[in-house]
Amino acid sequence: MATPAITTSRESPARRKGFLTAIAFQSSLARSGKYRADVDGLRAVAVLAVMFFHAKIFGCSGGFVGVDVFFVISGYLITSLIAKDLADGNFSFISFYERRMRRIFPALFGVLLFCIPIAFVIFSPQELLAFGKSLAATTFFVSNFYFWRNAFAFGYFANSSQYQTLLHTWSLAVEEQFYIVFPAVLALLFRWRRKLLNPLLLFFAAASFALNVWGTWHKPVPAFYLFIPRAWELLIGALLATRAVPPLRSRAAREVAGLLGLCMIAAAVFTLSSATRFPGFSVLMPCVGAWLLIYAGENGPTTTRALLSFRPLVFIGIISYSLYLWHWPLLVFSRYFSAGDLTGAQTAIVLLASAIMAFVSFEYIERPFRGAQSSFTRRQIFALGLAASIVSAAIGFTASLTHGLPQRYSPHTRQLVAENMARQDDYDNSCGNWRTEIHTLADVNFCQVGSASSKKIMFWGDSHVGQIMPLVRTLYREGDLQGDGALFAIADGCLPSAQMNTIGGYHCDTFAKFAIQRARESDIDAVFIGFDTWWYNHDAVECLSVDGRCTKTLTPAQTDQRLLAELAGDIHALRALGKRVIVCLPFPMYDKSIPLLELRNAVFAGIGLGGKASDFTSPVLREQVRSLAAASGAEIFDPRASLCPTGSCITELNGVSIYIDSHHLAQSQIGILEQNLQQVLQ
Repeated sequence: MATPAITTSRESPARRKGFLTAIAFQSSLARSGKYRADVDGLRAVAVLAVMFFHAKIFGCSGGFVGVDVFFVISGYLITSLIAKDLADGNFSFISFYERRMRRIFPALFGVLLFCIPIAFVIFSPQELLAFGKSLAATTFFVSNFYFWRNAFAFGYFANSSQYQTLLHTWSLAVEEQFYIVFPAVLALLFRWRRKLLNPLLLFFAAASFALNVWGTWHKPVPAFYLFIPRAWELLIGALLATRAVPPLRSRAAREVAGLLGLCMIAAAVFTLSSATRFPGFSVLMPCVGAWLLIYAGENGPTTTRALLSFRPLVFIGIISYSLYLWHWPLLVFSRYFSAGDLTGAQTAIVLLASAIMAFVSFEYIERPFRGAQSSFTRRQIFALGLAASIVSAAIGFTASLTHGLPQRYSPHTRQLVAENMARQDDYDNSCGNWRTEIHTLADVNFCQVGSASSKKIMFWGDSHVGQIMPLVRTLYREGDLQGDGALFAIADGCLPSAQMNTIGGYHCDTFAKFAIQRARESDIDAVFIGFDTWWYNHDAVECLSVDGRCTKTLTPAQTDQRLLAELAGDIHALRALGKRVIVCLPFPMYDKSIPLLELRNAVFAGIGLGGKASDFTSPVLREQVRSLAAASGAEIFDPRASLCPTGSCITELNGVSIYIDSHHLAQSQIGILEQNLQQVLQ
């Protein structure tokens, strides 16, 4: 029943020192016949996928599945070690957790020690408060619970996540929680019910997978972060280690399995995205792919095993743990300081720095604690681990209990920081139909201003139209709408198109269908239509929709064409009913979050490190919308008349952002559009 240990990256009997010998892998690779270089190569594939996803490298939209590949590998390797020790009668919980500490703690606390002073220097009090909480949670390996409880609707994939320095530690927490329970379960089964070992592991894996599928649809954020819905990924690796499936004796069968596994991982990396319902069924691609690759290489050579054993790839796999730990904080700090996405050159520099730091971390932090040649005793390992945990937790609790140490700044800087941080929450999104399933007109959340019986102006669009609702309320109260009421039909992230939907399914098409139906009713005198152009700078975020199903992915150019054609048709149809139509030109969109930029300027501008945001709204699309509206008989509302009165756009007043992010005006600042909007509506 038990399997011999399958090893990766063990110490050489004689410790070879020196940079060049380390580069040549001689300081890391064992000469044991049990060693599988292809598993280290698979680790490299996993960590590179994650890095490229985090770095927003073109084409790697599903690179986050690298974590799932790691889970399968971990379940396979750790179970192999435990099963061998149990079969030999040598298993010890103390020895097991000592090995885990030697493996996990040095590099982890090295990265935390690097992050702490930087966070204390550059983070605002609110962000340092959050960092302190996540630091304490990471120390006790419960950061997955922390990020779950503090997640927004998109969870791991939310835009705000790119500034959470320790976000990537959620996967470490999942593994360590699994390994608190799993060794004891395995030991009990080995001793009392060895014949039921594989059937029970298979049952637990199936139950975990079923919970994952249910949770992805009903509770997507906990399904992503919590260890029970993820446990099956480690368990299928464990089943491979316990020989739950017969070996592949045929070279042809191994080749097919290996090639299929590689294709499944590649398909996941290149076709999945943050819009995918994940984990769910989609996670089968990377997990089964990793399982097949390990399985194919178990009993003989294969082409994929040879490919994954390519030495540079193996080297990346050897340092993959450190590489995983280092790359994310470096990306976060770089983006934080630049207040936005990095350029291609900046991204390359950060990834190169991550590789260098990972190598140094592996050689001089990880390796001295690992292997039989380590000079650190068990007592020292536990003592150092306890001391590091106490210090890390103490720093985390200090940052939390002091509310982010606002005393670090002068009173004036503190006020600017506080106002810019508060600005990010200065928004009312109560009217948005966010991913609402729309089947009938009654499913749409229409927001009304004024009397239900009066003539109305209908505001139809996405969050860029929704943001002006407080201003419309003001105009109505002051009598500037001449007695007309207003009706808001807002679908965040959706274009006003009944033929297109956002990839991932926001129900934009059905929403638009019922919105235009409502606009045609007799109580609507005028229709105000607007939309965000966030999709314009993406490769493909829209799809052609037929009967509520995406049938074809659209390029930005194809999206432009269909959107303009539908917009022209809607304008003509509404004008034929005698209604006024007002088309809102695109609002400015910036490459940086304005409140975060002003926050950094408040702290660093005095030493010459201030920054500016660049407007990347497409002037071509803007003029296309203007021309189409004019040709179709619609009137035009141009927010730039207020926001960019001299050609240079206003983004802040006295050092405080007027935006909540890179393109939405704050509710308290929307009055800047009042005169312009009042003239158009009257």
